[in-house]
Amino acid sequence: MPSTTPISSLYALHALSALVAEAAASSPVPTPTLTEPQLRATDHRLVSADTDPDGQLLEALTAKDFLFTASDGRWLDRAAFLAQRRLRTPQQIPSVEDLRVRLFGRVALVHAVFSSVTADGSAARTRCTDVHVWNGTAWELVSAQNTPLCDGVEVEMQSTTAPAHAPWRGEDPVVDDLVALEILNQNYVRAFRDADVAWYDAHLTPDYVVTSGDGSFRDRAAALANFARPTFATQFRSFPVNRVSVRRFDDVALIHAENAYELKDQRTGVSRYTDVWHKRDGRWLCIAAHITPCEAPA
Repeated sequence: MPSTTPISSLYALHALSALVAEAAASSPVPTPTLTEPQLRATDHRLVSADTDPDGQLLEALTAKDFLFTASDGRWLDRAAFLAQRRLRTPQQIPSVEDLRVRLFGRVALVHAVFSSVTADGSAARTRCTDVHVWNGTAWELVSAQNTPLCDGVEVEMQSTTAPAHAPWRGEDPVVDDLVALEILNQNYVRAFRDADVAWYDAHLTPDYVVTSGDGSFRDRAAALANFARPTFATQFRSFPVNRVSVRRFDDVALIHAENAYELKDQRTGVSRYTDVWHKRDGRWLCIAAHITPCEAPA
């Protein structure tokens, strides 16, 4: 049956909808006092199948372009992630440790460790990095990455004294932001190959943190000490970077990529990482990195 709504009313409804959408889109980001409990509650929902048996809540919490890096290194888009979660059996609400919420404008990072039960009934701990974006009315999850904690790895953040070194004398290219981020990603990997701790010192924020492939969690000083070691020269034959994608959310950008490397003993492996960059005073600086093994060296 054709609509009998007058054209003028349709215009009025359209205008009202536009005003409502604009008002919602302009809603301010919640204060840190409100954001932290909101995201703590969200984190519990994300790791527990009991609180969302049919997956509808996760569907509401995840953005259309959500990307999940699973504990085994697989990349899952939103549809695959939701399908996987709907197959999970009920379980006890996992315990969550060392949960940290960091705000960068309308982007929030959540770092935490949660305990779960494996298929054989044993306990396992996993470190996660979740990235949420405020859409005007709610927090949406745009990225999540998990890495199991290996035996003997502590939950506590590792810290040490940063190594002494000469200052970095280079200059970052003045180009389009997305091009700049791609170059920075290349330089990040090059600095690892060269053990160029000066480059890292110039490009890591004071609050930088990294989750390594064994699940350990390091602050900036401990990361710099690790980067200063000639790891590539002593252990690796090749360390290429492939399948790079860059996503930007205001002054925060996510870089997802894959390393399919070869060791000097000819064993090969694959890892996947997410680096998070923040534009500060006109410069892109790295605020977080998270690595997950996809294939162990074999």
